[in-house]
Amino acid sequence: MIEDEIKKLALEAGADLVGICSADSIKDKDFSDPNFLLPGAQSVISIAMKFSDEAVKKYLSKEEHKPLMLEEGLITKKLKKIAEKIKLFLEEKGFEAYNCDCNYDYRNIGTKGKIIVSTLRTLIDLINKERDESVELTEREKKTLSSLKKLMLGGLRKTPMNLVPSLSHRCVAVAAGVGRIGWSGNLITENYGARVLLNSIITTVKLKTDTPLEENPCSNCKLCEKSCQGGLFAKDDEEIINIAGIEETIAKRNNYAYCIAVCSGMSGQNKFKEWSTWSPFRFDDIERLPLDDTVASYVQNMFAKAVEKGGDEAENVYRLVENSFLGRNDKAAEDFRASCGFCQMVCSGHNSKKTKENYNSIVNSGCIE
Repeated sequence: MIEDEIKKLALEAGADLVGICSADSIKDKDFSDPNFLLPGAQSVISIAMKFSDEAVKKYLSKEEHKPLMLEEGLITKKLKKIAEKIKLFLEEKGFEAYNCDCNYDYRNIGTKGKIIVSTLRTLIDLINKERDESVELTEREKKTLSSLKKLMLGGLRKTPMNLVPSLSHRCVAVAAGVGRIGWSGNLITENYGARVLLNSIITTVKLKTDTPLEENPCSNCKLCEKSCQGGLFAKDDEEIINIAGIEETIAKRNNYAYCIAVCSGMSGQNKFKEWSTWSPFRFDDIERLPLDDTVASYVQNMFAKAVEKGGDEAENVYRLVENSFLGRNDKAAEDFRASCGFCQMVCSGHNSKKTKENYNSIVNSGCIE
């Protein structure tokens, strides 16, 4: 059967998990309709790869962060290669197929990404040059700097706080029986918890589908919420989402600006907590992110301020904008930067003892200076 051949191909190429769902089962939401990327979609194949336990352990204990960052880059590239093999296999059979991007692929990001990224690069270079006392800007550079500040800083203050993916790999994975959605909103798998990366392959052939997992591997320990510096999740309030007929109970979301501020590396520690993420940056004028919807404008201003400062904080914003507008799938594996993701990395699913150990590693390893 073609389904067996696809799964064998995926597993032999390096995938740890693979499943298949129908396109119709997830097309009810804008962010999960496969027809956006491949009109006439009939089926979607979900593939997953796990993170190394040793790399995660070093990351959570703040012993070392580079092994996990490199691994994220390598896994992303491996998932793309596996998906490409499946795509070519399907095309050789006479069917259309689409190899999705693993992440950082958004519908509402606009089509002028390269221009925006290039312009921001020019602005930051000029700001850094202006701050260098040994260098004097030419009159032309001064005029360019002035105009770019007005243009780009205003744009950064309108940064979208709720990006819509071209295809939600989590929805595909739930419908395909790869995992279920946990309290954090991350995909939780039976053997690896939330510590997996995903990709999907869309095709026009109608394949036999897999059954979603009956039991949710999430133990509802809520240590994911405790591992979040930003306050994205409600502690106790919940909401119900529906994916492919499966009802999932997750933590009620606060404004996504909380996640963007922390996971983008703009702020690594609220001062009322005694531990930090891997971000070297801290709040400079308040003790914590605003606990209301003003957080969106605060974070947008945070980006603009960082660019005006130049230096490392400006480079961090540049990486964020570059990743968001151009994606990360084509970047060198060593260029991946992780500063948080603790809500994902802490989770070992059914193994609640291991999850608790992971959480203790986060909070007992203090702050990154």
